[in-house]
Amino acid sequence: MLTSGAEEIVLRHVGKTQSSIVILGLCAVFICLTSIEGRAQVQTRVKITVASPQEVVVQAHLFSPSRLWSFRNVHAGVLGIAERIDRFRANGVYVRMIAMGEFRSDVSATEIDYVVRLRRPTPADVAHISWLNEDHGFLMFADLLPQGMEAISVEFEVPKGWTIQSTIASDTDGKYQVSEPDDAIFFVGRSIRRSSQKELDSFVTGTWPFKDSVAVKAAAHVMKEYVGLTGFPLPARPVVMIAPLPVATGVTKWRAQTRGSTVLLLMDPQAQVAKWKGQLEIIFTHEVLHLWVPNALRLRGDYVWFFEGFTLYTALLTALELETIDFQEFLATLARVYDSYISYPNVLSLIEASERRWTHPWPVVYDRGMLVAFLYDLVLRKQSGGKNTLLGLYRELFSAGAADGADGNDVIIKMLSSTPETADLATAYISGKKDLELDRHLASYGLVLDTSGKSSRLVVNNKLDENQKRLLKSLGH
Repeated sequence: MLTSGAEEIVLRHVGKTQSSIVILGLCAVFICLTSIEGRAQVQTRVKITVASPQEVVVQAHLFSPSRLWSFRNVHAGVLGIAERIDRFRANGVYVRMIAMGEFRSDVSATEIDYVVRLRRPTPADVAHISWLNEDHGFLMFADLLPQGMEAISVEFEVPKGWTIQSTIASDTDGKYQVSEPDDAIFFVGRSIRRSSQKELDSFVTGTWPFKDSVAVKAAAHVMKEYVGLTGFPLPARPVVMIAPLPVATGVTKWRAQTRGSTVLLLMDPQAQVAKWKGQLEIIFTHEVLHLWVPNALRLRGDYVWFFEGFTLYTALLTALELETIDFQEFLATLARVYDSYISYPNVLSLIEASERRWTHPWPVVYDRGMLVAFLYDLVLRKQSGGKNTLLGLYRELFSAGAADGADGNDVIIKMLSSTPETADLATAYISGKKDLELDRHLASYGLVLDTSGKSSRLVVNNKLDENQKRLLKSLGH
């Protein structure tokens, strides 16, 4: 799923060191509408020619005439994406733009062409939209093509020495059959190196203070954990793409997103990181889980509080399990997230915050979501004597085939409300806006939240009863 700056801030809480880690031109798109068994199916033949780093020219022949084409203008909090569409023509005649990203022809057209003027990426949008430089870049059909296209056959023409990499293998004609264009990311460039493990492939460009094999092994290590956690084999072989962050600011160390079966990671090669393998594993514990949640779930609706906030907590538990962090760092991370949470007003429930994820100024779904997941985990461990944990929810989610197409909030809250105590947590902290009284909750679990200093500290009580010892041992103490 998508990683915003807020996620980077949260993941920076893990460990003392902060998380760190093309020329494009002529596109020809041929769109053919056919009917199979009485149902219309869109087939698009695309040719993308890389000729300049500043613009993409798209040409399309439509078998079925159309008069209206729409491009998305907002994605993952990035605004003005459709402003890049220029010189739109239908049947060779310039077409007026009736709204940002929407073009309407006075007559039905079978041919369209337009220019996508690529812009220099910013730290906010670099992982989410198409961009290229003189050496490499990423092409994402979600922002290059009109919305609603399906079943696309793609052919690339790139400069000498360049290659194209993606989760999709080319056929014998060198074309790529893309069934879900909005999820497709194509990595193009002059020096892209491939490494493979049993679980996944990685494509890497740039010079790094670690071997390519270190990155793919770190991702594979994390992936093994999540295969066991979910009990669900992914439908497509995943790919990790790693490239230098093209907008070095000295502050932004990395940006990432997980789209479809692709984990895209952009990092600052100059970042000072003591242990790169551990740092990569920390990042992958979050991003790789998105291959399952929400990407492999067939739930609808806005349940970002779960697939971001709860994923952050699950990633923290996984880092602890993999011994990438120790128990003290586990507690210290949660204390830092708590300090972030209390730094802004509590005015939205998690469900409301999910609906306003990209417009709300505070990282509610990340901070509050992660802390609520922590509380749930403690309750489940206490009720079961350390035998049941929040992690069991993931296997339940993927074994519940009946949940396909259901509302994500309804399905997950129902699963989380298996006992009166957990149901009360959902009412107060997910559906409701009640302040998190973390210090009051933690006392019964043998934990103490000390807020007397400049920064909060989460520590283990000096005197623990047997139940508390059992619970904290199951957590990793």
